[in-house]
Amino acid sequence: MCYQSIIDELTEIIMGSELIYGDTIIIGNNSSGKSELLRNMLIKAGCDGWYIIDSVNRYFSVGQVFQMNDEESEVQFSKKIIEHRLMVDNYNLKDTFYYKGVPTSIENFYFVYETKIKEKFSKFLGIDFEIRQTEIGYKVYLDGVEATLSSGYQALMRIFMEMEYVSRTMKTGTIIIDEIDEYLFSYNSGRIFEFLREEYTSFSFLITTHSADLIANAKRANIVLLSSGGYEILDSEDFNSVSQVYNIFSNIFRETKPVDEKEKIDIMLRRLLNNKVSGIWKDKNQNELESIKQMKLTKVQNVLIRQIEEW
Repeated sequence: MCYQSIIDELTEIIMGSELIYGDTIIIGNNSSGKSELLRNMLIKAGCDGWYIIDSVNRYFSVGQVFQMNDEESEVQFSKKIIEHRLMVDNYNLKDTFYYKGVPTSIENFYFVYETKIKEKFSKFLGIDFEIRQTEIGYKVYLDGVEATLSSGYQALMRIFMEMEYVSRTMKTGTIIIDEIDEYLFSYNSGRIFEFLREEYTSFSFLITTHSADLIANAKRANIVLLSSGGYEILDSEDFNSVSQVYNIFSNIFRETKPVDEKEKIDIMLRRLLNNKVSGIWKDKNQNELESIKQMKLTKVQNVLIRQIEEW
């Protein structure tokens, strides 16, 4: 399939609720079109009921924190955030946050969400997180000890802040998080997706990731394998260990490695079987299967064809 056809078809499948679960994980190499797929869906949706945290929005500067007055802290939802993040010059390039139509810093709202943020850090990391005002500005304290926020802590803080913002303003909808595991230690990247689902049950999530730990820990989620030549849909319930997930990764991230004719057919049949099981079978899939049946096949490949036809 051509690149744009893949993007358009997957956009229709995901937005049309054709997949069995409400939450979806997208994986693929860096040139497969993951970010373009997310942007395409948001543009088509017109931003209504959707929110995106693109991969560059992972920073939190304590130096920009300040205490707003009561009137300013009455936070409302702003479409400008999504509109500006989707701009070509900003998307996955610039850290942005807009409020009431003007650029601002999400740090401005820390004290509005302070109680919830501290609760999230306590639940997720088991630490006492606090930002205190000192004589020379605000400082971070972890378990009572002054600390500097690492990139991992900043990434978590930013995700928690953005989620608190949408939970109070949007109430419900679909949250897109591109490269959700960016800057996170492997143990935390494996837990973050399920943690957010448990904490924000009124939202559905659509994420991209490179974390095998995250996929192995995910429950009842669609997995979209995106490549330069097509896509397939898997069920996270079929993967219970990191080693099983690495088998998927080895197939996705080796696309530049030459394969023989038998292996090409194996890959095509695996994709067709997964799409048939996932309930997204289309006329072009049937045409592809008929073409494969005319090829010289092994016994195992013929068995796979029968499984696909009988499903």
